[in-house]
Amino acid sequence: MDVQEASLVQVVVVNDPDLTGLEGCRVRLAETPHCAESVGAVGGDWLGTVLGRDIVEAIRAFPDSPHKALLIRGISLSTDVATPRNGFLPNAECVLDFDLLHFGMLRLLGVRPHAVEYENFGKLVRNVVPVPEAAGTTSSWGADVEFFWHTDNPNWPFADQSRNVATAVPNFLAFTAVRNFEGASTDIVCVDHVLSKLPGWAIAQLQKSAYTFGAPASNEGFDGQPRVLPVLEHDEGGYRLRFDDGIVAALDLDSEKALGLLRQCLRDAQGIEVVLQPGDFFIFKNARVLHRRKAFQPLLNGKARWLRRVYGS
Repeated sequence: MDVQEASLVQVVVVNDPDLTGLEGCRVRLAETPHCAESVGAVGGDWLGTVLGRDIVEAIRAFPDSPHKALLIRGISLSTDVATPRNGFLPNAECVLDFDLLHFGMLRLLGVRPHAVEYENFGKLVRNVVPVPEAAGTTSSWGADVEFFWHTDNPNWPFADQSRNVATAVPNFLAFTAVRNFEGASTDIVCVDHVLSKLPGWAIAQLQKSAYTFGAPASNEGFDGQPRVLPVLEHDEGGYRLRFDDGIVAALDLDSEKALGLLRQCLRDAQGIEVVLQPGDFFIFKNARVLHRRKAFQPLLNGKARWLRRVYGS
């Protein structure tokens, strides 16, 4: 791992946090509908007292920082709620403490959570869990096959090119970890690191609108026409990349050669393995890194790996 990769993730460890304030948060929300805005406001207030000024300022600075990912560790949470087998929590069940952490952190970051109509049935929170019906698919509900390096929802324009964040590549993916007894990692690799392995002509070719993108496996019922987009674009923040191996194809020979080189670089990429622990909060810039999940064997009896994911812009 080079220096560029080593500086990719900003890690903040919270030592011996006082979590007694969670009870007060539960009371405040007892008679209030649990929407992202109300939970985020209460969670943000709670985290402000738990984390202290220096950590809060570091969190607020992340979106505009050179770091591509942020891991907050040390707020240990737990629940007896079983990992949902079908990807959705029953209406009678709730993991409020995790949502206070999740939406409270997004509040501190100034990142607005949003859902998309074409995935997760329009629900804001995606439970990243092994769903038996998703076996054999490259989906956040899969487990038995590797979900290769990818950008989430790459078949859209970037957020600054769209009038609606729901029809754009999400700027951020934010996770809280509920359980991960299997120790399955969430791996990330920096786009700049990948591009450093490519020749200049390939980088130039990947910036041409010469690639078609279909819909990812996680998009329910989406039957729109494939979009023609560049794989790589450059803005004031540097290079940003859209890629999902199963849904992108080149339109001409030169573009196919460049895409083949990118695929080879990604096959060779080790990246950084982040094994999330219960209560971890992990956010990364979706177009500035690629992420993957290797195959793993999930536990049974409601104990399988369970992350909760929210898109943000």
